[in-house]
Amino acid sequence: MKNSQAETRFLIYVLAAISALMMIHIFHPQLSQIYDPVNYVSFHTVLEFFSISVSMTIFLYCWKTYEKSKSSAALWLMYTFYTVGIIDLFHTLTFKGMPFFITESTVQKATYFWVAGRALEAGLMVKIMFMKDEKLKRDLRWPVILASLVTIAVITVFIFTFERLLPQLVIEGEGTTPLKNLLEYIISAMHLLALVMCLYKYYLNKQTVYLNLGMAFTLLFLSELIFTVYRSVYDLDNFSGHIFKVLGYYFILKGIYEILLPVDEYKEEAAVAESIVKKNPGAIFSITKKDDNFIFSYIEGGMIRQLGFHPEQMAGTTVEDFLPASGGDIMDYCNSTWDSGENQTFMAQIKNHSYLISLVPVTEQGITLQITGTASEITSFTQQGTPQKKAL
Repeated sequence: MKNSQAETRFLIYVLAAISALMMIHIFHPQLSQIYDPVNYVSFHTVLEFFSISVSMTIFLYCWKTYEKSKSSAALWLMYTFYTVGIIDLFHTLTFKGMPFFITESTVQKATYFWVAGRALEAGLMVKIMFMKDEKLKRDLRWPVILASLVTIAVITVFIFTFERLLPQLVIEGEGTTPLKNLLEYIISAMHLLALVMCLYKYYLNKQTVYLNLGMAFTLLFLSELIFTVYRSVYDLDNFSGHIFKVLGYYFILKGIYEILLPVDEYKEEAAVAESIVKKNPGAIFSITKKDDNFIFSYIEGGMIRQLGFHPEQMAGTTVEDFLPASGGDIMDYCNSTWDSGENQTFMAQIKNHSYLISLVPVTEQGITLQITGTASEITSFTQQGTPQKKAL
């Protein structure tokens, strides 16, 4: 039901975005009469600072969650949005009509910063969507910051140094050049590729987070197409393109937040589950086999304390060491479960307590990798005997 609602919402948003784009072009003459380009520099600054804020928010959130997750995807997101955020800042500061920023603000500088930022964002997001997320052993956050600063420095020095030698991307009053359009189409294609990958990942695991990212790439795809048709950096098309970009960044933030949020949420849920298991009079455990010995890889529950053990002592403890009195019978069941790959359920008497023990093999391609199990105390039930059975 939840997925169905998310899919419907995604389709509505996509249709609304496409409809809005069509309406802007159908009623372009009428809207152009209302739109006043005199205020555009201020609006442009506000819109770009929203995008920059989103980039820095994603960067800081990834920085924080990386302490726990050590996720390679989080590391790439840090690099992507720190770099793109600063490049977008330079695009804003060099936009025509802004005060001097190192040199005079021009259409040429601002447009090259724009293309650089969009190409980095689109290309790196495609990489992130296709890469396999891995847990890293080292803390590479500071090297990533250094790599990002080097990238920013190279792009900035290149644009400021060779601005007058670089091919024109926009001719005021005439519009975008073929080179600018080609670059925008390439960036659009990368956004489209990322969108297809999001929908494919949603198809595989039905996580609605990929619909949010898919919506982001849809909006950014449309945004880049708009930036192939404007005639002036102050006109209505340029303004609407920035609106689509801002909305796209909103959905990127929403999607990435949902991807990384479980790092903290699952930790809290795991703590609650651990507390419940500790209070349980029985036990939950997993067993691995080494040579001919069955060894506890995990065990928790009240049963451990009843037998005079502590969880910290259990790592590497064999079944026979833990249950010397009845270990032989339990070993037989463990061997049977391991060899046959079938579940086993039996009763065991341990220190005047009766337990119902269930063993479940964890197999892969017919080979048993470990045994998971539960031990539930049924002492009160067995002591009541026949009368209790009649009551059932």
